[in-house]
Amino acid sequence: MPQPETKSPPVWRSVPALVERLNQGASKPTFTDNSIRHLVRGASRNGLAPAVRRIGRKVLIDEVAFRAWLESR
Repeated sequence: MPQPETKSPPVWRSVPALVERLNQGASKPTFTDNSIRHLVRGASRNGLAPAVRRIGRKVLIDEVAFRAWLESR
């Protein structure tokens, strides 16, 4: 009998918090606040929309889904 696929629960982070996590341990930052915000602005065109939530002016990004999206590029 096949096992049901277990999906990781979303880990919602603000843009600065996501940038900090993505650049952790890097000698030079790979992502900046502005680069992530640029990806979020084009989320409906680049396929990132399922990982983005807007609550008023606050933008939250699911870190797990963002990393999966990044690996698919």
